[in-house]
Amino acid sequence: MVVTHRGGIGTRMITRFATLSVPMPYALPVAHGLRQRDLAFVEANGCVAEISPLPGLHQESLSEALEDLAAGTLRTPSARFADSVLRAQLQCNVWTQRDSKRTLPAMNSLVVDEDTKLDEHSVIKVRIGREPSRDLPRLLSILERSPDCRLRLDGNRLLSLDQVLEVVSCLPQDRIEYVEEPLVDPTRLPELAKVVPVALDESLHDPAASRHEDEAGAWVHVMKPTRLGSLEELADEITCARNLQRDVVLTSCFESPWTLGVLCRVAQEYGLSRAQGLGTSNLYQDWPRINMASSLQDVELPELDWQPWI
Repeated sequence: MVVTHRGGIGTRMITRFATLSVPMPYALPVAHGLRQRDLAFVEANGCVAEISPLPGLHQESLSEALEDLAAGTLRTPSARFADSVLRAQLQCNVWTQRDSKRTLPAMNSLVVDEDTKLDEHSVIKVRIGREPSRDLPRLLSILERSPDCRLRLDGNRLLSLDQVLEVVSCLPQDRIEYVEEPLVDPTRLPELAKVVPVALDESLHDPAASRHEDEAGAWVHVMKPTRLGSLEELADEITCARNLQRDVVLTSCFESPWTLGVLCRVAQEYGLSRAQGLGTSNLYQDWPRINMASSLQDVELPELDWQPWI
């Protein structure tokens, strides 16, 4: 199990932190086109964790998350996630330790626009709904260029049920892995689930949203750990999904390769079998690659301007 004891690490144990801004190779599809990723790392007794709330997705800013961690209040998901990663290392959880046999899990790739280079991943995530008239030609082109891939269609609650049904009816059904929260009206997701597998994403982070627990069809839970909060909160969500006999996919909020490596380890620890949504390390082109074999404390980071803890 990944779960560590609940409760804060104690800010007196944190000795230093570093903040940095990383230019992105293209505008990320959040916050009206995010051109740089602002993040921070904190250190406690040689253990490291990242704090990097994503504008347009997290409600807290980077400075608010750092202040939350500094105060030990842990009200923000970003601070709770960082705190739990530090505790896992300090408590020597198995997944944080060296294992030369540990390898990367299967991952999907992300297609943002027509110029995105398709890679060797057998599962490709494509965002739909921003220009609905262009969605179908784009998808057919991807299927032609990557004849062995399966698609994950992420609609970000932008489309009507009729629009989604029109798209999926024109695609080979065996090439669609699932459609992720595409509907403006999520109460109609059970109707869509009668036609194609449906993944919940936004609904998992909205306490008022239904998870359609008693509905028929194939459902998948797509979880953003740094938005949920601590690793304990993630464990609760995975347990909930498994009780419903639903698969789980972990996905990133465009965190650094260091945290992608953390999430890959967690996915393996839970035995998550589907391709995980963690294939975005290419956004950090000059960073060390994801390292699964070393102890987490020994994973290389780029040179950082460390400062005394706030």
